[in-house]
Amino acid sequence: MPRGQDLTEKGPAFRLDQGFYDAVRAAKPRYRLIERLTIPPYSGQGFMVRRGQTFRVVEETGSQIGDVAFWNAHDPAEYFGAMRTWLVEGWIIRRDTRLWSELPWFRPMLTCVEDTVAAAPGATYHHHFVGTHCSPEVVELRFGMAGLNACRVNLLQAIEPFGLGEAHLRENVNVHEKNYLDPRTGKRRIGRGDARVGDYIEFYAELDLLVGVSVCPFGDGSANPTMRGQDVVRPLGIEIHDTGIPPREFPRWTDWRAARARPLAR
Repeated sequence: MPRGQDLTEKGPAFRLDQGFYDAVRAAKPRYRLIERLTIPPYSGQGFMVRRGQTFRVVEETGSQIGDVAFWNAHDPAEYFGAMRTWLVEGWIIRRDTRLWSELPWFRPMLTCVEDTVAAAPGATYHHHFVGTHCSPEVVELRFGMAGLNACRVNLLQAIEPFGLGEAHLRENVNVHEKNYLDPRTGKRRIGRGDARVGDYIEFYAELDLLVGVSVCPFGDGSANPTMRGQDVVRPLGIEIHDTGIPPREFPRWTDWRAARARPLAR
Protein backbone atom coordinates (compact mmCIF):
# COMPACT_ATOMS: atom_id res chain seq x y z
CA MET A 1 0.00 0.00 0.00
CA PRO A 2 1.45 3.42 -0.88
CA ARG A 3 2.68 5.42 2.08
CA GLY A 4 0.03 7.66 3.57
CA GLN A 5 -2.90 6.17 1.66
CA ASP A 6 -6.31 7.05 3.12
CA LEU A 7 -8.53 3.99 3.47
CA THR A 8 -11.81 5.91 3.75
CA GLU A 9 -14.21 7.30 1.15
CA LYS A 10 -13.14 4.94 -1.63
CA GLY A 11 -16.52 3.71 -2.78
CA PRO A 12 -20.26 4.46 -2.60
CA ALA A 13 -20.82 2.14 0.37
CA PHE A 14 -18.44 4.19 2.50
CA ARG A 15 -19.85 7.62 1.79
CA LEU A 16 -22.08 9.39 4.26
CA ASP A 17 -25.37 10.74 2.92
CA GLN A 18 -24.87 14.21 4.39
CA GLY A 19 -28.23 15.49 3.23
CA PHE A 20 -30.07 12.69 5.02
CA TYR A 21 -28.52 13.43 8.43
CA ASP A 22 -28.96 17.17 7.92
CA ALA A 23 -32.67 16.41 7.44
CA VAL A 24 -32.73 14.33 10.64
CA ARG A 25 -31.29 17.28 12.56
CA ALA A 26 -33.65 19.74 10.89
CA ALA A 27 -36.60 17.64 12.08
CA LYS A 28 -35.60 18.00 15.75
CA PRO A 29 -38.44 20.46 16.60
CA ARG A 30 -40.87 17.74 15.51
CA TYR A 31 -39.26 14.88 17.45
CA ARG A 32 -41.63 13.02 19.77
CA LEU A 33 -40.27 12.09 23.20
CA ILE A 34 -40.77 8.36 23.76
CA GLU A 35 -39.03 7.82 27.09
CA ARG A 36 -36.88 9.66 29.61
CA LEU A 37 -34.97 7.88 32.36
CA THR A 38 -32.17 8.50 34.83
CA ILE A 39 -29.40 6.00 35.52
CA PRO A 40 -28.05 6.38 39.09
CA PRO A 41 -24.32 6.44 39.91
CA TYR A 42 -22.47 3.09 39.98
CA SER A 43 -25.15 1.30 37.97
CA GLY A 44 -26.27 0.45 34.46
CA GLN A 45 -29.52 0.20 32.54
CA GLY A 46 -30.64 -1.31 29.26
CA PHE A 47 -33.34 -0.08 26.90
CA MET A 48 -34.65 -0.60 23.39
CA VAL A 49 -34.32 1.94 20.57
CA ARG A 50 -36.23 1.41 17.35
CA ARG A 51 -34.82 2.19 13.93
CA GLY A 52 -35.51 5.81 13.08
CA GLN A 53 -35.39 6.87 16.72
CA THR A 54 -32.59 8.67 18.51
CA PHE A 55 -31.27 8.39 22.03
CA ARG A 56 -29.36 11.01 23.96
CA VAL A 57 -26.91 10.50 26.81
CA VAL A 58 -27.45 13.62 28.90
CA GLU A 59 -25.26 15.20 31.57
CA GLU A 60 -27.95 15.72 34.19
CA THR A 61 -25.92 17.29 37.01
CA GLY A 62 -22.45 17.77 35.52
CA SER A 63 -19.70 16.03 33.60
CA GLN A 64 -19.94 12.23 33.81
CA ILE A 65 -18.50 9.44 31.64
CA GLY A 66 -20.89 6.88 30.17
CA ASP A 67 -20.03 3.52 28.60
CA VAL A 68 -22.49 2.61 25.85
CA ALA A 69 -22.79 -0.89 24.34
CA PHE A 70 -25.33 -1.95 21.74
CA TRP A 71 -26.58 -4.95 19.76
CA ASN A 72 -29.06 -5.75 17.02
CA ALA A 73 -32.27 -6.16 19.05
CA HIS A 74 -33.33 -9.17 16.96
CA ASP A 75 -29.92 -10.85 16.74
CA PRO A 76 -27.35 -10.06 19.46
CA ALA A 77 -24.71 -11.87 17.41
CA GLU A 78 -24.50 -8.54 15.54
CA TYR A 79 -22.65 -6.11 17.76
CA PHE A 80 -20.51 -2.98 17.59
CA GLY A 81 -17.15 -3.55 15.87
CA ALA A 82 -14.68 -1.02 17.26
CA MET A 83 -11.78 -1.87 14.95
CA ARG A 84 -14.01 -2.01 11.86
CA THR A 85 -15.38 1.41 12.80
CA TRP A 86 -11.86 2.76 13.34
CA LEU A 87 -10.93 1.62 9.84
CA VAL A 88 -13.80 3.54 8.25
CA GLU A 89 -14.48 6.47 10.57
CA GLY A 90 -11.48 6.96 12.87
CA TRP A 91 -11.58 6.57 16.66
CA ILE A 92 -13.15 9.94 17.55
CA ILE A 93 -16.94 10.22 17.62
CA ARG A 94 -18.28 13.51 16.25
CA ARG A 95 -21.41 14.60 14.43
CA ASP A 96 -21.96 12.28 11.44
CA THR A 97 -19.66 9.54 12.76
CA ARG A 98 -21.18 6.13 12.03
CA LEU A 99 -20.68 3.17 14.36
CA TRP A 100 -20.41 -0.07 12.39
CA SER A 101 -21.13 -3.69 13.27
CA GLU A 102 -18.60 -6.48 13.08
CA LEU A 103 -18.32 -8.87 10.14
CA PRO A 104 -20.14 -10.47 8.42
CA TRP A 105 -22.71 -7.64 8.74
CA PHE A 106 -20.35 -4.63 8.65
CA ARG A 107 -22.99 -1.92 8.41
CA PRO A 108 -23.81 1.24 10.37
CA MET A 109 -25.77 0.54 13.55
CA LEU A 110 -25.78 4.09 14.94
CA THR A 111 -24.91 7.52 13.58
CA CYS A 112 -24.01 10.46 15.82
CA VAL A 113 -26.32 13.34 14.90
CA GLU A 114 -25.55 15.80 17.70
CA ASP A 115 -22.86 16.63 20.26
CA THR A 116 -23.26 19.74 22.39
CA VAL A 117 -20.02 19.52 24.41
CA ALA A 118 -17.85 22.60 23.90
CA ALA A 119 -14.44 21.00 24.29
CA ALA A 120 -11.41 22.99 25.36
CA PRO A 121 -8.85 23.42 22.55
CA GLY A 122 -6.11 20.84 22.17
CA ALA A 123 -5.64 17.25 21.08
CA THR A 124 -8.31 15.86 23.38
CA TYR A 125 -11.69 14.41 22.45
CA HIS A 126 -14.77 13.59 24.50
CA HIS A 127 -16.39 10.65 22.73
CA HIS A 128 -14.44 7.65 21.47
CA PHE A 129 -14.04 3.89 21.81
CA VAL A 130 -10.38 3.51 22.79
CA GLY A 131 -9.81 1.32 25.84
CA THR A 132 -13.30 -0.26 25.96
CA HIS A 133 -14.95 -0.55 29.44
CA CYS A 134 -13.30 -0.89 32.83
CA SER A 135 -13.69 -4.26 34.55
CA PRO A 136 -13.18 -5.50 38.13
CA GLU A 137 -9.96 -7.19 36.99
CA VAL A 138 -8.54 -4.00 35.47
CA VAL A 139 -9.60 -1.93 38.48
CA GLU A 140 -7.94 -4.39 40.87
CA LEU A 141 -4.80 -4.38 38.72
CA ARG A 142 -4.59 -0.59 38.81
CA PHE A 143 -5.61 0.14 42.40
CA GLY A 144 -4.79 -3.07 44.27
CA MET A 145 -8.30 -3.46 45.67
CA ALA A 146 -10.87 -6.11 44.87
CA GLY A 147 -14.64 -5.69 44.88
CA LEU A 148 -14.75 -2.18 43.42
CA ASN A 149 -17.37 -1.02 40.96
CA ALA A 150 -16.60 -1.19 37.22
CA CYS A 151 -18.46 -0.63 33.97
CA ARG A 152 -18.46 -4.33 33.13
CA VAL A 153 -20.51 -5.00 36.26
CA ASN A 154 -22.88 -2.16 35.38
CA LEU A 155 -23.28 -3.26 31.75
CA LEU A 156 -24.11 -6.79 32.88
CA GLN A 157 -26.77 -5.30 35.15
CA ALA A 158 -28.11 -3.46 32.12
CA ILE A 159 -28.36 -6.39 29.72
CA GLU A 160 -29.16 -9.41 31.89
CA PRO A 161 -32.91 -8.55 32.01
CA PHE A 162 -32.86 -8.90 28.20
CA GLY A 163 -31.29 -12.37 28.30
CA LEU A 164 -27.71 -11.31 27.50
CA GLY A 165 -24.65 -12.00 29.62
CA GLU A 166 -20.86 -12.16 29.82
CA ALA A 167 -20.45 -13.78 26.41
CA HIS A 168 -22.18 -10.84 24.74
CA LEU A 169 -20.03 -8.05 26.23
CA ARG A 170 -17.40 -6.98 23.73
CA GLU A 171 -16.55 -3.42 22.70
CA ASN A 172 -18.40 -0.24 23.52
CA VAL A 173 -18.15 3.51 23.07
CA ASN A 174 -17.12 5.90 25.84
CA VAL A 175 -19.08 9.14 25.82
CA HIS A 176 -18.23 12.33 27.71
CA GLU A 177 -14.75 10.92 28.42
CA LYS A 178 -12.01 13.44 27.67
CA ASN A 179 -9.31 11.35 26.08
CA TYR A 180 -5.85 12.04 24.68
CA LEU A 181 -4.03 9.47 22.55
CA ASP A 182 -0.26 9.97 22.30
CA PRO A 183 0.75 9.17 18.70
CA ARG A 184 4.36 8.52 19.76
CA THR A 185 3.71 5.95 22.48
CA GLY A 186 0.23 4.74 21.53
CA LYS A 187 -0.87 5.28 25.12
CA ARG A 188 -3.80 7.34 26.27
CA ARG A 189 -4.72 9.44 29.24
CA ILE A 190 -8.03 10.69 30.54
CA GLY A 191 -8.64 14.24 31.72
CA ARG A 192 -11.47 15.96 33.53
CA GLY A 193 -14.31 16.38 31.06
CA ASP A 194 -15.54 19.74 29.79
CA ALA A 195 -19.23 18.83 29.59
CA ARG A 196 -21.72 20.96 31.51
CA VAL A 197 -25.19 20.35 32.88
CA GLY A 198 -27.57 19.67 29.99
CA ASP A 199 -24.89 18.71 27.45
CA TYR A 200 -25.62 15.56 25.47
CA ILE A 201 -24.52 13.34 22.64
CA GLU A 202 -27.27 11.95 20.41
CA PHE A 203 -27.32 8.87 18.18
CA TYR A 204 -29.71 7.94 15.37
CA ALA A 205 -30.60 4.23 15.28
CA GLU A 206 -30.10 2.61 11.87
CA LEU A 207 -31.45 -0.72 13.23
CA ASP A 208 -33.68 -1.86 16.08
CA LEU A 209 -31.18 -1.88 18.94
CA LEU A 210 -30.70 -3.06 22.49
CA VAL A 211 -28.56 -0.46 24.26
CA GLY A 212 -26.80 -0.80 27.61
CA VAL A 213 -25.35 2.23 29.42
CA SER A 214 -23.03 2.24 32.44
CA VAL A 215 -22.42 5.22 34.73
CA CYS A 216 -18.65 4.96 34.95
CA PRO A 217 -17.01 4.95 38.42
CA PHE A 218 -14.29 7.25 37.06
CA GLY A 219 -16.84 10.09 37.18
CA ASP A 220 -15.79 13.03 35.03
CA GLY A 221 -12.37 11.44 34.43
CA SER A 222 -10.73 12.84 37.55
CA ALA A 223 -12.18 10.26 39.97
CA ASN A 224 -11.62 6.52 40.40
CA PRO A 225 -13.57 3.57 41.88
CA THR A 226 -11.79 3.83 45.27
CA MET A 227 -13.54 7.18 45.88
CA ARG A 228 -17.05 5.75 46.22
CA GLY A 229 -19.13 7.68 48.71
CA GLN A 230 -17.47 11.00 47.93
CA ASP A 231 -20.13 12.26 45.47
CA VAL A 232 -17.71 12.17 42.53
CA VAL A 233 -19.97 10.07 40.27
CA ARG A 234 -23.08 11.68 38.81
CA PRO A 235 -26.25 10.25 37.22
CA LEU A 236 -26.76 10.08 33.47
CA GLY A 237 -29.99 10.92 31.72
CA ILE A 238 -31.33 9.02 28.71
CA GLU A 239 -33.88 10.45 26.29
CA ILE A 240 -35.37 8.44 23.43
CA HIS A 241 -37.06 10.38 20.62
CA ASP A 242 -38.97 9.33 17.54
CA THR A 243 -37.70 11.39 14.59
CA GLY A 244 -40.43 10.39 12.14
CA ILE A 245 -37.68 9.73 9.58
CA PRO A 246 -37.07 6.06 8.69
CA PRO A 247 -33.46 5.08 7.99
CA ARG A 248 -32.15 4.39 4.54
CA GLU A 249 -31.54 0.79 3.56
CA PHE A 250 -27.81 0.20 3.56
CA PRO A 251 -26.59 -1.78 0.50
CA ARG A 252 -25.68 -5.39 1.22
CA TRP A 253 -22.13 -6.54 0.75
CA THR A 254 -21.34 -9.26 -1.77
CA ASP A 255 -21.63 -12.59 0.02
CA TRP A 256 -18.10 -14.01 -0.18
CA ARG A 257 -18.55 -16.83 2.35
CA ALA A 258 -19.44 -19.52 -0.17
CA ALA A 259 -16.25 -18.78 -2.08
CA ARG A 260 -13.92 -19.24 0.87
CA ALA A 261 -14.31 -23.03 0.68
CA ARG A 262 -12.56 -22.96 -2.70
CA PRO A 263 -8.76 -22.79 -3.00
CA LEU A 264 -7.37 -19.31 -3.47
CA ALA A 265 -6.20 -18.39 -6.95
CA ARG A 266 -2.43 -18.65 -7.44
